Amino acid sequence: MSQSSPQACLTEEIRKHYDALSGFYQLLWGAHIHHGYWEDGESPAEAQVKLIQRLADRLEISRGQRVLDIGSGLGGSACWLAKTFGCSVLGLTLSEVQVQAARKRASEEDVEPLVCFREHDANKLDLPSGTFDRVWIVECSEHIHDKEAFFRDCARLLTPGGRIGLCVWLKGPAGGAEAESIVQGVCEAMFCPSLLTMDEQTAMLDQAGFGSIVADDITAHVQPTWEHCNRLVSNPLAQMFLLTKGRKLRRFVDSFQLMERGYREGATAYGMITAAKE
Repeated sequence: MSQSSPQACLTEEIRKHYDALSGFYQLLWGAHIHHGYWEDGESPAEAQVKLIQRLADRLEISRGQRVLDIGSGLGGSACWLAKTFGCSVLGLTLSEVQVQAARKRASEEDVEPLVCFREHDANKLDLPSGTFDRVWIVECSEHIHDKEAFFRDCARLLTPGGRIGLCVWLKGPAGGAEAESIVQGVCEAMFCPSLLTMDEQTAMLDQAGFGSIVADDITAHVQPTWEHCNRLVSNPLAQMFLLTKGRKLRRFVDSFQLMERGYREGATAYGMITAAKE
């Protein structure tokens, strides 16, 4: 594939984004750079763990399993999985900065024997077939160009009966030009080639060879994530920090309000989906 192709260009943009801003992510979200799940007055940190706890429970993760964490970020989920369940985890991320941060976290949390982090492009999952018992994808598949090929690869990497779990941004039920404009704005700001509807996402998993698909729209439970983020970045100190940074970070932070609006108006949604390889 040509290095000037849309996929290659976007991949490089994502890599640069996370290399440059992982420190900002950590200040904003901590180790878990993903949505939280709110239902009973949780703190943001508690809500983030609750999200992955729910996904792990649905995947029935247990000691000795081999888990592939695609889009492992700063290593929060991988280290938590290893520490909580005693499974082994391979984490993949585009960012070498994130790889180093994740390895440091694994050392600090004393889970180094169970976790490994690698710089790897998820658009090209050239790993041995049948290697993993579980594939874990939290807010990463949105960045993939050829999603059909990606989920076929996920199925290939799983052992027979292995399971996939994903938390994913989706195109919401609202129609019309305004909703489409919000989706387009989110995609541009968040480096997403496209967002799927829930029906499109589950159909794609089915076509990739997955069955026993359980898909839940949990938008209402994750929506406070962006309310919290918008409060944080409206802080005068945060605003002063942002003034020292470039246009791309400013555009990224400005998109927080768009994310909140998308959920509120039904232009975007958030799904938790699990399935088993048939």
